[in-house]
Amino acid sequence: MRNRNFVFLFFGICSLLMISFKSGYLQKEPWKAPASADSIKSPIAFSPQVIREGEKLYNTLCVTCHGQNGLGDGQPGRFKIEPANFHNKAVTDQKDGAIFWKLSNGKGNMPGYATALSEEKRWQLIAYIRQFAKQDLSALSKAVPVNNYKINKSTPSPYFPLPQKITNATASQEFVFMVDTVAKGLKRAWSIAFLPDQTLLIAERSGKILRFKNGKQIDTLSGNIPKSLRDIKLHPDFGKNGLIYLSYYIEPVKSAGTGGYTALMSAKLVGNKILQEKTIYKAGPFKNNGDWFGSKIGFDRMGYLFFSVGIHSDRKNAQSLSNYDGKTMRFNDDGSIPSDNPFIKTPGALPEIYSYGHRMHQGMRRDPKTGRMMVVEFGELAGDELNILKPRANYGWPIATYSLEYSGAIISESPLKEGIEPPIHHYAIAPSDFDFVYGKNYPGWDGNIFIGGLATKKLYRIVMKDDTFVRDEALLNGLGRIREVVYGPDQFLYAMTEDTGILVRLIPLQKL
Repeated sequence: MRNRNFVFLFFGICSLLMISFKSGYLQKEPWKAPASADSIKSPIAFSPQVIREGEKLYNTLCVTCHGQNGLGDGQPGRFKIEPANFHNKAVTDQKDGAIFWKLSNGKGNMPGYATALSEEKRWQLIAYIRQFAKQDLSALSKAVPVNNYKINKSTPSPYFPLPQKITNATASQEFVFMVDTVAKGLKRAWSIAFLPDQTLLIAERSGKILRFKNGKQIDTLSGNIPKSLRDIKLHPDFGKNGLIYLSYYIEPVKSAGTGGYTALMSAKLVGNKILQEKTIYKAGPFKNNGDWFGSKIGFDRMGYLFFSVGIHSDRKNAQSLSNYDGKTMRFNDDGSIPSDNPFIKTPGALPEIYSYGHRMHQGMRRDPKTGRMMVVEFGELAGDELNILKPRANYGWPIATYSLEYSGAIISESPLKEGIEPPIHHYAIAPSDFDFVYGKNYPGWDGNIFIGGLATKKLYRIVMKDDTFVRDEALLNGLGRIREVVYGPDQFLYAMTEDTGILVRLIPLQKL
């Protein structure tokens, strides 16, 4: 238990290191350790093993703010005082003892952690931080010369024409790809859906649904399309029935005394029109407006409809089966409740509940290979999760979580608890949606999971083996707040941003 608490508190340190290491660089009155701190010496040598232990701690707990390479670019634009750049002279000139003193004593918004972390752990971290200054920054760029590569024209897309020439080339761990912008000028775009007629729908939060064909917007759908739009999904038999599903939030009207609702609509797409609109489910009422609340839609192999409802009120409601907050719901495709839902016979429970103890689902997909439904969840401070949905499962929020309070305080004593379904991976990226990549179009990416980062403005490639995290890779650095990630039926990977308003496609390149 003590080790778990160390992990929690250690993340709090890494989230606030910007105030210690870089305050002296940005502020008029730098925070200086006392001169006596310079004489503090590490009781352990900075051996390769010590550095490796520090690297594990850094990559697990600090990378979200300070970046993979210690440049302070983990969450660009989020902080008034940017996280420390460990390559910066203001940091490298400090003595080891001064950094250790700051880490131990804290100041202002940065608590002191002399009693929360062992001395050994603090020195392990410092040992690893010192390695950043030895890096050749010019070698960190992933851009490569475009004239060394070509596009494989044998893999065309019916949705967006392949570019005539290569305009950029980026090296990943496995191969080189081009970032191809296929749509731009989008206004808070939230979700996309590929149609079998080779057109693409893009849903914007305003309630607009744009339609693209051959790389160009051809129209905007008409009909009773709700505002505060979120997800859009096609019925598994869309080719036969033309049904689409929309999730949205009905904002509360305080003057009228009406609450807000997370809602699910079904409709029929006929040409350019949405017809037969029907709100098939509403969760609420909630007091708060829904600007940041997510709601996702998914279908399993049997055609059951899954719908997520995040936390809208007191977090403890996620543990209550009589409350909507923090739940995954399961329906028939018409909104009726399946007779085999796991809590349908539980007294006092909402019969639509499939799983509970969630904070905020931001992604929901069915693994096309295994058929399992999976979700990505948005934590508070860190504690973002990748979960496999299981009936009756309790995912722990807020009684067992890797998340911290935004203040850095501990939420739960341990992230693991008997009877709680643990995440198959946890991280700190402020995630959005995700998808799976299968096939040969992207060499070395077969079976990988790709998750969008909102705060980090990156795309993350997650490598798993037997439901165990192996490694990850950050891609598309600085693209924007990636809201949607989809592996299209054309076997290309797409990422869409909500702030910079672009939809990009990753095109694998072949070496000449």
